[in-house]
Amino acid sequence: MHKKIYAVLIAIVILIAIMAVQLIFGQNSIPRQQRVKEDIARYQDQIDSLQKVIEGYQNEIERIKTDSLYKESILRTRYGMTTKDEKAFQLVK
Repeated sequence: MHKKIYAVLIAIVILIAIMAVQLIFGQNSIPRQQRVKEDIARYQDQIDSLQKVIEGYQNEIERIKTDSLYKESILRTRYGMTTKDEKAFQLVK
């Protein structure tokens, strides 16, 4: 009778040891879960940063669509465009 109890206790201890090893070194181990959480946080920061960039571009697109003076200033400064009968000079260092 005592041998059966010892066998059951040994089996339970072995199962607990296997579970502990899996928690420390297994595929879904605690350290790996922590790394995944850190990766998720880093990617979420990148998503937030890119979302702000997208919002900035959307605001500029809306401004270009609605503000004709802003559109004209962009065309003149970035693309060197002029109106008819107007001369543009570009100073080069």
